[in-house]
Amino acid sequence: MTTVIHLEDRPAGRRGFEIVLPSVTTGGAAAIVEGVIDAATPGPPLHVHTASDETYFVLSGSLMMHIDGRVITLTAGGLAHVSRGTAHTWATPLTEGARFLTLHLPGGYEEYHPTALRAEEEKGRPLEQYDLFKLAARFDWQMAGPEPRRLTPDGILVPAARADEEAARALAALAPVE
Repeated sequence: MTTVIHLEDRPAGRRGFEIVLPSVTTGGAAAIVEGVIDAATPGPPLHVHTASDETYFVLSGSLMMHIDGRVITLTAGGLAHVSRGTAHTWATPLTEGARFLTLHLPGGYEEYHPTALRAEEEKGRPLEQYDLFKLAARFDWQMAGPEPRRLTPDGILVPAARADEEAARALAALAPVE
């Protein structure tokens, strides 16, 4: 199956993610999602995909990744392949955002993004964290561990509810004193 997708033909994404290659065009074999994420952004809760592998390829900027208990930083041209069942998450560092691609083998996970977007539009507001978890579970996403934890822009895994606050505090500490 040959597929050509122009930029203007991409399906809708959400929160910095756009579907580049939907799995429907590959017979379910693969999907590619592009992320464009600002500096100092904690990523999703630590999670696993039990039925798919995910490969991250950084196009520009830096992406910090927590993979199976280890924190690494990928810069432009760097790649991390995350095998199914491996706990992982990411964040962008305090001073630099990232533009990256994720390849999902097989595809299907990418449909989480437009499904969540439609649910948020129907509710007229962002979904609550546990509503997102329940929705994501339909797309091969499971939280790793008993409580949600997110990676902060300084590379520390913290309870999910504290991640944005920790990022803001670290960012404020970088600001010049007047």
